[in-house]
This record gives sequence, C-alpha cells and structure tokens, in this order.
Amino acid sequence: MAKLVAEIVDASDLMPKDADSANPFVEVDFDDQKQRTQTKYRDLNPYWNQKLVFNITNPKDFPNKTIDLVVYNDRKSGHRRDFLGRVRISGMSVPFSEPEANIQRYPLDKRGLFSHIKGDIGFRMYVIHDHDSSSFSSPPPPQAADFDTPLREINPNRFDHEGFQL
Repeated sequence: MAKLVAEIVDASDLMPKDADSANPFVEVDFDDQKQRTQTKYRDLNPYWNQKLVFNITNPKDFPNKTIDLVVYNDRKSGHRRDFLGRVRISGMSVPFSEPEANIQRYPLDKRGLFSHIKGDIGFRMYVIHDHDSSSFSSPPPPQAADFDTPLREINPNRFDHEGFQL
C-alpha cells in the first residue's frame, strides 16, 4: 500500500494568541485521516521535526486529493483551540519518492476575510510504497526458459509516468 509522509518541520512568526505568545500545533487532514503534531508551548517560532504517515487507499486518485495543514493554538483551558493559519496542498504536487522531496515554505492562509493571520510553515511531503502490497509488487524474476525465447515482450502492461498500472 502507498503511504503519504508529511514531515512537519517548523513554523515562524506566528500570530500571538495568549498575550504575547501561542501554543501551536499542526493538524494534517488527508482523505478523512487526521493526525497532529505535539504542542510547542509559548513559542511563536516552533520547531517540530515530526513525521505523520497516512494511508493512500487509491493511488490513481491521489493527484486529485488535497492535503490540509492547519496550525492551531492549543488553549490550556479545556479542549478549545484558536486558528493560526492553513496551507492546502494538491496531491498533484507531492513527489512519489523521498529523494525528490524538498522542504517547502508556505505563508499561512487566512480562514476568512477578517482573520488576523501571519507567519509561515516549513514541511516536506512525499509518497512511499510498501513493497509487501500486491498493487506495487515487482514482477517475478524470469525463469530459465524465458532466456531461450528471443524477442518476447516481457511486460505487456502499460504504466503511467509515475509507475502506476493503467
């Protein structure tokens, strides 16, 4: 099975929510799966360096999916949280291997016209493949008889540019 890896690195210059500070954390929402980072207390320039891993149930549909990263302020009283900004990423822009993935910095978007948001977030995203899955398994090694058959098409299946079977 394919998996989406979201490495949340850091954020900078966040909007203070508790007097002169904030308690930020990042919630990542992908395909009805939500995960969050640890809360960094009293920090407007938090450093998480935390990996969140999500299942990709339909790899062919992944380019049409959206990944939401939302930065919240964790209030100490109760389960309330304040919105500090968001970034939305298209699955189409996520590389299909870890070496191709670079740390990206995006300014945080407002939720509405009158939101007071500032700052940016740094993260890295990529797709990995669990090779135990039948949908991404490699073809079996050729048998000895295959070497005696000249000009035989070994793999008649078609694949798109990202290695998925059409």
